[in-house]
Amino acid sequence: MATLNNTTPTPSILPQVSVLDFFLPGSTSIITTMELVLSMNNGARPLFVCLLLLFLGRHICRYIWGLAETYFASTVHISYSTEVYDMVVLWVASQPFAYRARSSLAHVGWTRTFRSESEKQKKPLSYSPWDGTFYFIYKNHLFWFRSTEKDAGYRKEEAITISGFGSPAVLKQLFDHCRDEYLRHTHNKTTVFEHQEGKWKRTKVRSIRPLSTVVMNEEEKEGLVKDIEGFLNSRSRMWYTNRGIPYRRGYLLYGLPGTGKSSLCLSIAGRFDLDVYVLNISDIDARSLNTLFTELPSSCVLLLEDVDAVSMTQSRQVETNSERAEKNSKKPEGKLPLSNLLNALDGISSHEGRLLMMTTNHIDHLDPALIRAGRTDKRIELPLADKDVMFRLFCMVFKQSTSDIQDPGKPAEDDAAVEQSAHKFVEKVPEMEFSPAEIQSFLLEHRGSACAAVRKSEQWMARMRMERKKMGRTDSLVTVSD
Repeated sequence: MATLNNTTPTPSILPQVSVLDFFLPGSTSIITTMELVLSMNNGARPLFVCLLLLFLGRHICRYIWGLAETYFASTVHISYSTEVYDMVVLWVASQPFAYRARSSLAHVGWTRTFRSESEKQKKPLSYSPWDGTFYFIYKNHLFWFRSTEKDAGYRKEEAITISGFGSPAVLKQLFDHCRDEYLRHTHNKTTVFEHQEGKWKRTKVRSIRPLSTVVMNEEEKEGLVKDIEGFLNSRSRMWYTNRGIPYRRGYLLYGLPGTGKSSLCLSIAGRFDLDVYVLNISDIDARSLNTLFTELPSSCVLLLEDVDAVSMTQSRQVETNSERAEKNSKKPEGKLPLSNLLNALDGISSHEGRLLMMTTNHIDHLDPALIRAGRTDKRIELPLADKDVMFRLFCMVFKQSTSDIQDPGKPAEDDAAVEQSAHKFVEKVPEMEFSPAEIQSFLLEHRGSACAAVRKSEQWMARMRMERKKMGRTDSLVTVSD
């Protein structure tokens, strides 16, 4: 009993916090544990010491590397939604460290690389480093490529950084090299951008289509080219500025489907080495529209396709209660008000230097405010095929080109014979009934023989007319059921 009364509880020993904890948090506890193990006399002590030293060495190295990266390294951050992302990934995919990467992202197709026609294969695979840090040497400097995954709303998005020690100038030289490689691969090509989640993203890289292959009224085409040449002239911007005129130009291409509106836009972009930014008005709201217009480059083609597909016509008169009720009962066709589009096109905050090209199938469906002078400087109609267009299309398809691969088992028709067949074809097919796209599709179907195309033209016209009647009957049934 006396022993129990004289016994006092042993106080627990709490490790003191040392200055080392400010640099390596938790280091005091680790050292205390290490002293306890070292005081033990068993065979596990050497193994524990080795593991502890390995653990400490790893964390100390990480800490020192983090300090060096924070205070001595230069870093460039690359957003997924910018064209710089495409430039960097294109270059990275061709580097040795990308092939050696143990963590890669596999792709099918050419979404991240550019390949020539001779390198095509079925479902080609390409790889890029993914979700990790990858080191490489550029101009005798150490750099590291870091790929991480981040949340972007309801989806995941890749975030890329490239860092390196030394002067930031070398890092910028690396990005200049990536840009030069990207431009080399896109030379003689037209890059098409479309909007995705409110951002511009490259979706296609197409070979430039020569303007000579766009079959339309030559006088109209020549006038359009000269007008754009004058606008893009190096002295034009100053001329506009001196006179207080906004430096922008707008064009409206109108005509039935298949008359070549989009093809003409792409050929114009290729002729003047401009990228094409395609805007689908029905898919965006006012906020996204402002963001997209802000991110447009200073020199490009902004293509608004099928602007008649969205109900942007707004009455400028006071509506009665019955008219308002009738309007509200109808299904809304678009969420973008016309006023927002007009303000983005030529408002105070609108960009200058771009070419605006709008296409429509029905010019009479457009609000006059959208196509007034100043917003639409030139209107070009692309009609159905006349005799001149049909003759030129026929010759374009069947006349031999110097770069064509000849079939030794089938002699080519000479130009005189092709022109003779073209005249026969034009005599059989009536003007202003078929679109250039429909005629070209038929000619391509029989591109092996000009005579066969002439011989089967009447069957083709009968089939087209029958299909149109069926389509018209279907449309009427849908209208009645609605």
